[in-house]
Amino acid sequence: MRARRPLLLFIIGLIGLSLAVWACGGKGLGTGTSGQSIRAASSRDYSVNRITSDKRWAPRSWTGSDLHGATLSSGSLKGSITVVNFWASWCGPCREEQPELETVYKAYETKGVRFLGVNIRDTVTNALAHVDEFAVTYPSLFNRDQTIAYYYRVLFIPTTYVVDATGRIAARIIGVTHDADLRALLDEELSS
Repeated sequence: MRARRPLLLFIIGLIGLSLAVWACGGKGLGTGTSGQSIRAASSRDYSVNRITSDKRWAPRSWTGSDLHGATLSSGSLKGSITVVNFWASWCGPCREEQPELETVYKAYETKGVRFLGVNIRDTVTNALAHVDEFAVTYPSLFNRDQTIAYYYRVLFIPTTYVVDATGRIAARIIGVTHDADLRALLDEELSS
């Protein structure tokens, strides 16, 4: 058994590396929360998945620190429609979508829509450099242990969620978030 352990660890590591590469820029199939087939994350391949009110779910409650050390919690987001974007500084599609996310944030902030980034699989230094480079004005959590990503059922980055005012997931975008798609989702949620 001991002789097989290094081979087993090598295989597990190879699988993990393959999944990491695939998750940020590869293609794959999965199933959406509402049962629809979805395509995963690359800059030319994305999925917008609206979730009907009878199939919406709320992630587990969480508390975390933003990139500057301030504490945020899921409870503080309730009562507002919130866009939650999972990202990493090294992720090409994440970098591609960042200017559009900031543009939509500025357009919808006055309508009471909140934005929150959740940085995963990264370092604080690199995450802060990304925020500075793209002049991101909304907060981002640093989720070193990826628990918040787990609570939101994130499989790929970038993944962006529209969370309704009750804290339930109303829509999910896997792959690059485009301005027009996000605005349509937010307008739909604001009018309901």
